[in-house]
Amino acid sequence: MKTYPINLVGLEQRRCIVVGGGAVAARKVAGLLEANANIVVISPQIVPELEEYLADGRITLLRRAYRPGDLYGAFLVVAATNDPEVNRAVAHEAESLGCLVNVATEPTVSNFIVPATLRRGDLTIAISSGGTSPSLAQYLRMQLETIIGEEYATLIELLGELRLAEQDEDGAMNRRRALVQRVLSSRILEIIREEGREAARAYLQHLLKISEM
Repeated sequence: MKTYPINLVGLEQRRCIVVGGGAVAARKVAGLLEANANIVVISPQIVPELEEYLADGRITLLRRAYRPGDLYGAFLVVAATNDPEVNRAVAHEAESLGCLVNVATEPTVSNFIVPATLRRGDLTIAISSGGTSPSLAQYLRMQLETIIGEEYATLIELLGELRLAEQDEDGAMNRRRALVQRVLSSRILEIIREEGREAARAYLQHLLKISEM
């Protein structure tokens, strides 16, 4: 299946509905929570993980079965029940309303699929097999976890600070691109791992001064 990758933003202001309360639904909810989504779960029973999210105020729950009309006002919908007929009914309503919809067990009736995702702060790496082999996508994600460590979360924060500092300067784009290349080929990841954020920030400022000479 051919796909077109996108990253959704602003989900905290959009109604995201997950129909289902089992382990699959919990995984879908966990992924949406990483994007700070505004989540409503619809299910008569939910697994303990979802109960914890509910107790923490991170999701809203309609503790009953899905009913036609439940998806009104939704932006994104996930059908994750153990009943294929219910999942298809959810998909049909979602599509009629123009929602993004994912059916966990049937990619062919979805209009988006969820990739295997590795997050390091604001850095997101998504891997998809187009629904052909999710296990391969998960395997590749685990391989990348050993290569792209938590230090990259700090690195992207520091690069973001650099971008904000220079965004209003004339010619900043080309200079920033050259500086980022210098940073990425430098010792900065080693400094983050061994000496911490502030040492890395100081090193980045040193590289910035060199670039201005």
